[in-house]
Parts: sequence; C-alpha cells; structure tokens
Amino acid sequence: MEKSKWYKKAYRRNLVDIHIADWNDEFMEKFDADVYYENMKRAHVQSPMIYLQSHTGISYYPSPSGYTHKYFRKHPRAMNELIDKCQAGGMKVVAYYSLIFNNWAAEKYPHWQIRYADGSVWGDHGQRYGLCCPNNHEYRTFLVEQMKEIGEQFPNLDGIFFDMPYWEVVCHCDACKARWKKEVGGDLPTAIDWADERWRLFVKKRQEWMAEFAKYAESTAKRFLPETTVELNFAAVVSCDWLAGSTEGINEACEFTGGDLYGDLYDHSFTCKYYYEITKNQPFEYMTCRFNKRLREHTITKPELELEADVMLAACHHGATLIIDAIDPSGEMDGRVYDRLGNVFAKTLPYEQYMDKGVLDANVAVYFDSTTQFSSDGKPYNRECALASARTLIENHIPFREIANGAMNGLDRYDLIIAPALETFGNPEILKLIDYVKNGGKLYLSGKSDARLIKEFFGAEIIGETYGDTTYPHIYKGYDEVQAYVSPIAKDYKEIFWDFNDKYPLPIIYKLPIMSGFNGEVKAKITLPYTDPDNNTIFASLHSNPPGIATEHPAILECNYGKGKVIWSAANLEYDARTNFKDIFASIVKKEVSPRFTMEASKYVEIIVFKDGDDFYINLFDLNFAFDLVKREFAITVGNNYKAIELGSNSQLSVVGGVLKGNFEKYIWLKLEKI
Repeated sequence: MEKSKWYKKAYRRNLVDIHIADWNDEFMEKFDADVYYENMKRAHVQSPMIYLQSHTGISYYPSPSGYTHKYFRKHPRAMNELIDKCQAGGMKVVAYYSLIFNNWAAEKYPHWQIRYADGSVWGDHGQRYGLCCPNNHEYRTFLVEQMKEIGEQFPNLDGIFFDMPYWEVVCHCDACKARWKKEVGGDLPTAIDWADERWRLFVKKRQEWMAEFAKYAESTAKRFLPETTVELNFAAVVSCDWLAGSTEGINEACEFTGGDLYGDLYDHSFTCKYYYEITKNQPFEYMTCRFNKRLREHTITKPELELEADVMLAACHHGATLIIDAIDPSGEMDGRVYDRLGNVFAKTLPYEQYMDKGVLDANVAVYFDSTTQFSSDGKPYNRECALASARTLIENHIPFREIANGAMNGLDRYDLIIAPALETFGNPEILKLIDYVKNGGKLYLSGKSDARLIKEFFGAEIIGETYGDTTYPHIYKGYDEVQAYVSPIAKDYKEIFWDFNDKYPLPIIYKLPIMSGFNGEVKAKITLPYTDPDNNTIFASLHSNPPGIATEHPAILECNYGKGKVIWSAANLEYDARTNFKDIFASIVKKEVSPRFTMEASKYVEIIVFKDGDDFYINLFDLNFAFDLVKREFAITVGNNYKAIELGSNSQLSVVGGVLKGNFEKYIWLKLEKI
C-alpha cells in the first residue's frame, strides 16, 4: 500500500498529549523514547500521533521560528528517534501541531491575538490559553515557517494532524476588522442579534474564514510534506455551537475525517455515522480520551469495559479509534494505561478483516445542518433535534444514516429523511430536499423550519407563534410552563398519539409556530391554555395551564408533493426525551418506512447494517454493557434467503421461519450470506 493511503488498514491509533511547560527543569526530564515505543507495541497501536508542538506553543524539536522546550534543546533529536523507532516497528506516524491555540506566540506577539470587541483577550477572562487569530497575516507566515522546519527535520512523516481549527471567541481584532471591511464594508457587528442581517452575515463569514484557514494550513503542509496525509480536528462541528464557526468546509481540507469527542455512547454513535458520511476516505477516525471522562482529570482512567465500548462502537461503524493519553510533567507515561488499552485493542483484531466490507445500509436518514448551530427563537436547534432523533431510532432498532452538507448525493436511497428544526439561513444544500421529495421521497420537518421549504411544499409561511403578540413579558418561573398543546384529529394520528386526544392533548412547553395559507391535510391542531401563559395574574389552575381553547392552526400537516410526501410538525416532537414523545415520534417514522430487517431486542441494542453485494453484515451493540453487563437476546426477521454466520467464532446460526434468534454479551458481528 502506498504511503499516502497508510490509514486504510490502521484502525488502532493513539495520541499522548504533551502540553508541558518548561519553567521547571524537571519537566520532561524522564522522557524516554524506548519506553514510549514499548507502550505503543504493548497496546497494539498501529498509528501513534506524536507531538511536535502543543497548545503551549512550545516546539519539541529545534525551531528557529519559535521556542523550543528546554528538554528538547538538550536532546534535539529525541522526537526524531521516537518517530524512527515507531516507523521501523511498522507503525504509521502522524505529527501533532496546534493551530490558533499557541500561548508562546500570543504572548510574544500580542497583536496576533484573538480579541473581544472590548479589546480583551481570552486570558483576561480566566483562561490559560492564548489564541492567535487565523486572519492575522503574520501568524500565517509563522505557520509557514513552522511547517518548513517540520518538513526539513521530519521528511518521512506519514501524516500531520492540525488541532483546534475553530473560533473560541467572536474575534474583533484588527485583522478581522480589516477583512470584514474589505469583503463587506463598514464595521464588524458586536451584538448577537439573529434578526440582524449583518450579524447573520458575520456568522457566515466566520464559517468561511475558518474553512479558508483550514485549506491554508493543508496547502502549507503539502507544500513541505507533499506525500504526507493532512487531517484537521473536526470535532467542534458536533461538540460546539455557532461560536466555533465549524462546518464541512474544514473537512474539505482533510484526507479523512476525525475529531475528539467526549459525549455518551449515543453521541458517539451519531458522530460515527456523521463522520462515515462525510469522510473523503474510509475509515473515519473517532478520537476520545482514556480519562474518565475529560482530559482535565489526569489520573483517572476509564474502566476497561468503558474503553472497550468506546473502541468497539467505532469499530461496529467500520471506523478507526484514536485513544488520547497525556504525559506526566516529568515526561513519564503510566504503563498501566497501555496494558488496559492493549487488552481493549486486542478485541478488535478478529473483526478488522471485515471493516472494509460493504457500505452502511438504511432507508432512513437524519439531516444535520452544520451551518445553523443556533436557535434564533430559543427553541431546540437542528443538531439537538437530530441527536434526539437518532437516539429514538436506535431505541426502536431502525437502522439509519446521516446526511450532511457536501454529502447529499444519492438521497433517493432513503424512504424517509428526518430534517428537524431547520433554521432559515440561506443554506443552498437544503434545497436538494425539494427534488428528493418530488422524486418520491418522504420528508419530516419540525418547528419553524426553513422558510423556502415551507413555501415550496405547503405554499405557506410562518407568520408568528402562539401568544406571540402577548402584552405580557415572558417571566422565567423556575420551571417549564406549558405554552400550547397538540390535539390529533385524523384517525391515523389519533392512534399514534395513543392516550392524547382533543380533551387531553399533548402538552408543549414552548410556543408553537403559526402557519398561514397552507395546503395539505391537517392531522393535528393547536390547542391553547385557557389563559395567556405569560400572564401570571390570571390563570385557570394555579400549578398548570390546562388546555381550554381549540384553534384551527395546524400542529401536524401532511401534503403530497410530486411523487413524495412531507410531514410538518409545529412541535419538535423528536426532541423531548420523555417516553410519551419518543413513542409518538417513533410511530410517525414506522408509519412511513419498513426497515429491511426488523428486530426485537432491548432498547439498548443498536443495529448497524452494511450491504456488500447480495450479502449483509449486521453488527449489534449493547450501548449499556459497560454499566450493566448482561446477556441480550435478539430476534431479527431476515427472510428465508440467507444463512447467518457469527463472525467472532465463524459459526453458523439457525434461521427458522425467516427469523434469526440468538443472544450475546456486549456486541456481536453477523454476516448474512445469500443462499
């Protein structure tokens, strides 16, 4: 395999954070390349990511343009020796470099720093980190000098990883002001105001600028290391909001997609599907730490079962895993971590031969819009609702994929696309959903949604919200006040809503959008409380706002469009974590689609399906095994045209009456072979 594609078979990866200062002569004095390498071998690591520089801005090699750590001034080839050992041992080495986060540069060149509108910097607000603005031309020149040094001193690197390509602050430094004035004109907006078009343009510009900087970093690295793969940390897109300015534009600069995440396993599953969808090359890389749960607690390591869950869930999605450790200030490493990691990585070995087989298969997709990581009206926004949708699909054993900006080809493979809580932000990618429906697809929308879609599908517009013209200011009372209700009126939705009806409708704790001039069939209507919920002096019931006023405003609306259908819910039914809501949302999905394989199992068991010609690979994963290790039973309706093989043991399982039954602990990998 040529050097440029080293990552295709490297599923077990590691990073040892070295964000170590040098004000104490003891720092890094016990660094030992032999011990480091032996730890990598003991943990079955195929690709170590090795620090050449860090958030401190300090370099771990002789750097004429920057500042070299005292230890590495005394041992200038220490990192070369480590890299040589790893590569001689058959490992693929990726260099680590921190963008934007650079304490040394921020302190030495204060005019490079990201600044608040009042001129202050992040450090003035209690943060340890110095931030350099990616729009500053001198900082960009410095990056070129650093990449030139790295290219000259480490010419045989397999890859380079750029960390932290996102905004931590809304920058108003001189460089940003100048770029805005050149590209837009006038002064930078300073107030967060989603009704202000200049503010919204500024949010888009920040996204564009960060994507352009990512491409600048990638092209600079390629200039000096032309055979080296380039990856930028693409975690902020799913772990941060609009402030980060992180979109798929950053991913465009990556040969493959990866990033470090620290959420629960449902977040993990969502991210794996998202990364799988947008990466230019498989496998994607899921990065997480060995610490329990965050990097800030240096001495606490996840139990082995939790690490195994992290690694194997990515493997079940055919992704690589990178586990992050951190070096002691002395330069030592906790060898116990690598014993534990070795035990965990060994669990992937029997399955790696299957991890390039087939493509993720599902007839349901969830749309995640990275450009709108905000809510202009205080309601749940797209990512929050997409994550909640994914969790409900998992619990109901409905295989799904994700679609995202830049990865919206082949939409016709889906019977249903869930596109919740879309903001009106001018994203052209969203318009691809119109042709999808026209050609026979089904689409679920919720909330205020994108105005262009509402107009196209329903011939309507959102003209306000329930009690939106109240004369009473909203008063936070310390609990969720019921603002409106959803009353099902159509027979099919009366069944879906189960024990909710026009007398006892479904309560919603936020105001609902009002649609005007619509086409389509009303499946449910909005019911209001007896009194204005913002009026705390007149009420029907002291503790609650019982339903009392029926309206003609649609709460759920369906319409046919072309060969397809659109469902719009005024409420974000998919978002509420209560079982009542999850059951309603799942029933709407099940009404519209029939998965290729249906399964009966615990709600904690996720089904992940890959199609490989006429055969299928089915991975079942118990999302709760790290906390409750029990045997899970399953029954999958597969039909009579397949034989089933359990890949861990390579044993054949019985398919009786078209149903594959079995049990497992933790996870099981199955193959269905066409008879």
